[in-house]
This record gives sequence, C-alpha cells and structure tokens, in this order.
Amino acid sequence: MSEPNGATLSFPTLLDAAEERSGVQQRVFYRVLGGQIVALALAAGTALLPVSSLSGIGPIVALLVFMGIIAVQVSGIADKAEKEWYEARAASESIKAASWEFATGGEAFRLGDAASEERFRQLMGGILEQLPRLDVPSASHANASVTESMASLRCSSMEIRRAAYRQWRVDDQLGWYSKKSKWNKDRAKRSRGILVGVSAVAIVLGILRIRGNIDIDLMSVMAALSSGVIVWMQGKKYTQLSEAYSVTSHEIALLASTIDAERTEQEWAQFIHDAEAAFSREHTMWKARMQGPI
Repeated sequence: MSEPNGATLSFPTLLDAAEERSGVQQRVFYRVLGGQIVALALAAGTALLPVSSLSGIGPIVALLVFMGIIAVQVSGIADKAEKEWYEARAASESIKAASWEFATGGEAFRLGDAASEERFRQLMGGILEQLPRLDVPSASHANASVTESMASLRCSSMEIRRAAYRQWRVDDQLGWYSKKSKWNKDRAKRSRGILVGVSAVAIVLGILRIRGNIDIDLMSVMAALSSGVIVWMQGKKYTQLSEAYSVTSHEIALLASTIDAERTEQEWAQFIHDAEAAFSREHTMWKARMQGPI
C-alpha cells in the first residue's frame, strides 16, 4: 500500500481566517456567559450586607451588577457572538469538505470534469460573500482557490488518494470526535459533581440557620451559585455534545472499516461524498438549532 506524500493536505488560506474568527467569537460568548454567572453570585453575596456596613457598598454593588446584566442582555453581545461563532465554523467545515472532495475526486468534483476547479472557486466565492460581515481579514481573499497540494493529490492514483484520505481525514476525524466525546463526558460528570457539592453546602447552611447557629441567609448565595453551574452546563452543552460526537465517531469508524474495499472511480467518488456527509452531519444538525435572526 503506497503512503501519501507530504505532511498533510494544505487548504485555501480562507480556512485559517474562518477558524480564527470562530475561535474568537467562541471565547467572547463564554467569557460573557461566565462573567454574568460570576456577577450574579457576587450580587447575591453583597446584597446580604446591611446598608449600614461598609458605607452601604453591598447593595450598591448588587444594584450595579443587575444594571450591567441588563445592559449585556439588551446589547445582545452573547447572542451575536454565538451566531457568528457557528457561522464561521460552518464556513471552515464547508471549506474542508470541499477541499477534500476536490483533492480526492469526490462526487462534487469528479476526476475528468473540466469544470471542477471553476466550481470549487465559485463555492469558495460563495463562502467569501458570507464572511465579510463576520469581519474576516481581507488578506484571506488572496488564496481562496485550489492549493498546490490539493491539485497534486487529485492527480495521484486512487491508491495514493485513498491512503491520504485515510490518514489525514478519516483517522484524524475519528481521533478528534472520539477525544471530544470523552472530554465532554468527563466535563459533564465534573459539573454535576460541583452542582451536587454546592447543593450539599446549601443544605448544611439551611440546617444551621434553622437551628439558629447562623442568622444570615447564605442559602440564597448557594442558590445563585447552583443556578450559575446549571447555566454553564447548558451553555457548554457537555452531555449533548458527548452523545453527538460519540455517534459521529462510530459512523466514521464504520467508514474506516470499508475504505480499502475495491471500488471504481465512480464508486470512490460516491464513497467520498458519503464520508464527508458523515463528518458534517453532527455539525449540520447543531447549526440548524442556531438558526434564526440575531
């Protein structure tokens, strides 16, 4: 079995710009979400301070926190960041899928089709039309077409294309989805443990107050913390992502088990198309949940 040449497939530089934008907006979304959770916990704690203590700073801080949260919600900064995060990620996934289909002779860009390269450029152009409003750097427009390594792999034998696709695409995606499934599952367990711990502390504080050992309503602070953990878990979607990634990794494993089957060029083109559909299915379904105007 021939081994693929080179280190990996190189993509149009537009991919780097899209992935960078996706990462930036993802960080913005989670920082805003986390900041609001911490702020609410702070407000719950400072609101317990009497007006007469610390020059009345406690209630003032709580008031400012709630005013800030209202401002954040009205601005819609988190919603915009989340939507742009997924739009940029969708663009990067589309670029990868199209690049691999072109380089390996997939259904969308069959070998021998003289119009394939032009269709690829048109597809990249369509993605570019969506990206300017995401503030993707204009420098990325310089290379939004077929790269040298894509063209080189496309001219190779089916054996070499198959080896490259197995190593650089199938094995890479299988490892990524398997790793992410386990990572999200572990984070879901850890978050549930934190939630149980906070709730247990709240129960102890409640018992102490009932018995008269303390006279401060610390349970409200624990309630705010518990709510924050729940919101964070929902925002991160640990459980949903773990399950979705697990299903996708199993689908990819099935594809990997059949990649070496003897195929004609026509059958190989359809195999590539089906494989790319499996890679993008989880993301396509996830993106569908994000649809709607900002």
